[in-house]
Amino acid sequence: MSDMKATVEPTSKGFSVCGYEKIEYDFEFLDGVLDPAKPQLAECYQRWKRCLAIMDMNMFELYGDQMQRYFDHYGIDLKVHQTKVGEKAKNMDTLLGIVDSMNEFGVYRKEPVLVFGGGLVTDVAGFACAAYRRNTNFIRIPTTVIGLIDASVSIKVAVNYGNYKNRLGAYHAPIHTFLDFTFLRTLPVAQIRNGFAELIKISSCADKTTFDLLDAYCEDLIATGFGRADGSPDDLKKAADRICRAGIHEMLKLETPNLHEIMLDRIIAYGHTWSPSTS
Repeated sequence: MSDMKATVEPTSKGFSVCGYEKIEYDFEFLDGVLDPAKPQLAECYQRWKRCLAIMDMNMFELYGDQMQRYFDHYGIDLKVHQTKVGEKAKNMDTLLGIVDSMNEFGVYRKEPVLVFGGGLVTDVAGFACAAYRRNTNFIRIPTTVIGLIDASVSIKVAVNYGNYKNRLGAYHAPIHTFLDFTFLRTLPVAQIRNGFAELIKISSCADKTTFDLLDAYCEDLIATGFGRADGSPDDLKKAADRICRAGIHEMLKLETPNLHEIMLDRIIAYGHTWSPSTS
C-alpha cells in the first residue's frame, strides 16, 4: 500500500510541488498457503467474494484444482487467467492478454489481482497491474526459488522489448506477498539450480554465513527442493529455511533504501553490467 503526501507552493516563476510516497508491503512465510485450514489468503478476498488469479500454464496444471478447492471452501468465486512462461513470452503480447482478462473480469479500484507463479509471471503480471488504471493492487505468491528470494523481494516489474531484457517496466509494490516454500517440491531441478546461483550471488555480496551454509548443503538442497521433498531430514529443512530467510532479508536490506534505483551503485546489481544483454 502507498500513502501520498505533497505540498504546492507559489514561486516567482509559477508553482513548486514537493511530494513523497510512503510505500508499505508485507511478506508472510506460510507453508501450505492453499490449505483450506489456513484462511490467510482467503481473508484478502472475503471483501470482494471473488478473485482473478494470473497463473502460468505449468502452475495451473499442478495447482489449479487445489486453488479452486481452496476458494470454493471459502465461498469465493475464482477466475484463472493462464499465461505462457519463459523469457520469450515475457513480452507485450503476454501483458496485453492479462489486461484483456482484467477488463473482462472488471477489476474494481483497490481490488487485488492474485499473481501466482515464478519470477517471469510475477514480473509481467505485476507490470500489467502497474499499468491497468495506472495502479491496480496485487498479491504475489511466488513458486520458484528465484521468485521467492529475488523477484518477490523487489518492487520492479517489467517485460522484455526488442532484444532488451526488462526494457519496459515500472516500480509497483504488491500489497502482500505469501512465501510458501512447499511449491519447491514440484520445481524442476534446473530451476532450483537457477535460484541457487542467485543465492550464491546474494550471499557472496553480503552474507558469508549464508554462503557457508550453501556450500555445506549444496547438492542436498538441490536434490530435495530446499528440504521440502518428502522424507527430507529436519536439519536440512532448517538449514534451507535459514538460508532463504537470510537471503530474503539481505535482499530487502539492500533494496529498500533504494526502491526506485535512484542510486545506480547497487551492490545487488553485481554482474548486471553485462548479463542482461547476454541473456
